[in-house]
Amino acid sequence: MGAALALPAISDFADVDTSTLLLRLQRGGLAQLDNARRTGYGYDERISVMGPLGMLASRSQQQQGVTCYQREQIQQLGLLPDWFSRVKPTWYAQLDAFVRTLNGETVDDLPGLKDGLQAQAITEAAMISLAEHRFCCVEKVSV
Repeated sequence: MGAALALPAISDFADVDTSTLLLRLQRGGLAQLDNARRTGYGYDERISVMGPLGMLASRSQQQQGVTCYQREQIQQLGLLPDWFSRVKPTWYAQLDAFVRTLNGETVDDLPGLKDGLQAQAITEAAMISLAEHRFCCVEKVSV
């Protein structure tokens, strides 16, 4: 599901700025991805994966990891302002690893073709689901 809540004009281009994606994983677990790329408090995203033995969650990333607790108030510095600020360290690390492979080095931590194809298949199914207001199924991607 998605909506153009912060920037209503982008809906003219079939775009959204706030979205929720629910996935049923191959072994039955559930994953939920929530994203708001434009809010009054910064770039907001959350990911959780739930299975029979527990949950893995990644919450919105703060600008700094400092929280002030004082009397009845809790103050935080806010979230990162945009998507690139959130991914900047890992983006540069992946770019560096890619350049090292071009120079003949072996790098174990680079995503491969299969990873990219799986991400693309999920994205395409999410776009169909959004446009047609229905659930979609992504079959196993094989390379």
